[in-house]
Amino acid sequence: MSDGDFTARERLLRFDLATQRNHIFIYSGGFVLALIGSALGVFELQLRSALLLWSSAIVLAIVFSALYRRGVNRKLLNALWIGGDIFFVCVGVYATGGIESPWFIWYLTTSSATAFVIGKRAAQFVSVINAVVYIALLFLMGQAHWGNDVLYLAFTRMLFLGGASFLFLEGVGNLQEKRIQIRRMEAEESRKVRELTRVTEELNARTEELSEANRRIQEADRLKSQFLANMSHELRTPMNSIIGFSEILVDRLETRVEAKHLSFLRHILASGQHLLGIINDILDLSKIEAGKMEIYPESFAVAPVVESVCHVMRGMTRTTTTFIVDIPDDLPRIETDLAKFKQVLFNLVSNAVKFSPADKPVRISARYIGSSENDGTITVAVQDQGIGIEAKHHAVIFEEFRQVDGTAKREFGGTGLGLALVKKFIELQGGRVTVDSSPGEGSTFSFTLPVQSRAAVVSRTPDTEELASTSDLVLVVEDDAHAYDLIAAALRSAGYLSIRARHGEEALKLARDSHPVAVTLDLVLPGVDGWEVLKRLKSDPNTREIPVVIISMVDNRELGVALGADDYFIKPVDRERLLERIRRLTSGHGPRARLLLIDDDAAVHSLLEEELAALGYDVESAFTGESGFESAKDLSPDVIILDLMMPGMSGFEVAGMLKDHPRTANIPILVLTSKDLTNDDRRELQSKVTSFVQKGQSTREQLVREIRRLEQRRITA
Repeated sequence: MSDGDFTARERLLRFDLATQRNHIFIYSGGFVLALIGSALGVFELQLRSALLLWSSAIVLAIVFSALYRRGVNRKLLNALWIGGDIFFVCVGVYATGGIESPWFIWYLTTSSATAFVIGKRAAQFVSVINAVVYIALLFLMGQAHWGNDVLYLAFTRMLFLGGASFLFLEGVGNLQEKRIQIRRMEAEESRKVRELTRVTEELNARTEELSEANRRIQEADRLKSQFLANMSHELRTPMNSIIGFSEILVDRLETRVEAKHLSFLRHILASGQHLLGIINDILDLSKIEAGKMEIYPESFAVAPVVESVCHVMRGMTRTTTTFIVDIPDDLPRIETDLAKFKQVLFNLVSNAVKFSPADKPVRISARYIGSSENDGTITVAVQDQGIGIEAKHHAVIFEEFRQVDGTAKREFGGTGLGLALVKKFIELQGGRVTVDSSPGEGSTFSFTLPVQSRAAVVSRTPDTEELASTSDLVLVVEDDAHAYDLIAAALRSAGYLSIRARHGEEALKLARDSHPVAVTLDLVLPGVDGWEVLKRLKSDPNTREIPVVIISMVDNRELGVALGADDYFIKPVDRERLLERIRRLTSGHGPRARLLLIDDDAAVHSLLEEELAALGYDVESAFTGESGFESAKDLSPDVIILDLMMPGMSGFEVAGMLKDHPRTANIPILVLTSKDLTNDDRRELQSKVTSFVQKGQSTREQLVREIRRLEQRRITA
């Protein structure tokens, strides 16, 4: 039995017991009234019968109370005590004289009690019973006969009593019905309260479960962030060594080993770079899902970025794929994250190259849509003439780790992350990505970004490429792709960025626009030849101070020097002598910088000491934060190269101590780390370090560029 049922039963029991107590009072009151009526001569009273009646009624009320407590069916008990009441009234009528007695009025109490306890219909039925019993009693007493006045009087009394009490019984019956309805409503309300209490308890329990689940999610998110930070360091650190040592071996052994073995080394280098790209993609995807990806909007022109991506692809693919760039000259600058813009474009162009025949060009176009340069959008489209994609797969290709052909026999490789990252990077910056493709007709992937960034502006320290772009850019004027690759590789190993001009007019334009630190010039060019280019460079006030080094098959050093060339090399060029000459032309003739490398990874020391020593730098080593701080105080190096993730004293602590100590406060600190730097990390280090280099692909080129930039600043200070 439920708590609500138990409560309702208790209420009924209390009501029934109260009814029986009232019976005792009513019977006692009736007995007293009978005595008073007899004493006043209203009627004659048979005292013995009255005493028997009163005592019997008291006993029955006590018995009924006991039966109610024992749980006997209350409907049966109600019928019995109502019948008893009728009997006691009849005895009272008999004891007070029959037809002469006014005691018949007590039949009304029986009907009233019935109306109150059971209901109106039951009271009406009891009224009829009262009339029948009253008349029958008078017949038994010999006072009433068929057709005499006593019978008529008795019938008239009961009819009058019934009629006079009708409204009273109606009211009592309605009250009883209301009481029953109220009981039902109370029971229903009680049930609802119990249900509401149960639901509230369940909700509280669920809320507690959700709170606990939320705490677990927050803890999982914290552990995920910590895992990403650790994996960034643990995965990129060995990849840095693999890529770095492979680059050194490829550069140093190019002319010393068989072509087959050199090919092996290049495969190792390419595989390491490919694996690092996969690691970076997975970490980027995890950061986006965790809401940790930061956006750094900046303003830049689209055309040079497209050209640089095409140049990188030409060097990586080693294919005959050509690129058609269709970008109007009046295309406005765009404000967005430059690094992510390049990555998106690189992913789309590399896909286009991968899925296109080698003899088919890849077209890259950009268009502006808008009424003004501040509220429009720029759409960049990459179009290939490859295998195409069925319409039903257009949505699938943008999902993580999903590819159109995911079987073991698939023809094209890949992880299925490239396009997923493209979509997430673009949407993260308020843009959209679309694809238009059908089988056999090629594909056109387009992304649209607002001209003005809609991402929250995050302050940051300028990255390596931005800093290098103004101090380490070398313009290579060369129409032969293989010759350019050789010169660019040599420059890259020394920390220079290279940009290519294929003919004379392009060389003059790039020299004016990009302000390189030096120009290497081939004399045999389509269109305007190298001699004319040299004369125009030296006659233009904007370019006359740029050092020019001629690299050509034509041997005419005297004419070259007379026209203003700073040096003259005959192909095939001596790589080391070319680099040394460019270093002198761009860095002055001061002593090489002394470097202090603070890193716990011995492989990093071996890699950088080999590379930097070959470039003429004096490198000191420290393997812990404590020893690095002491060495910095003792040696006073020109530049400190600092790792952030070290056991014991971290790089953050070392940077703070170096900036707080008077002997080391002014030494530039170059952070070299495999840790993904958050905006909080950058803010913490912004006032302490000079620049950052990420361990991984092209680490040594970036590092050398940064060292050269700091060295140039030291010389000119």
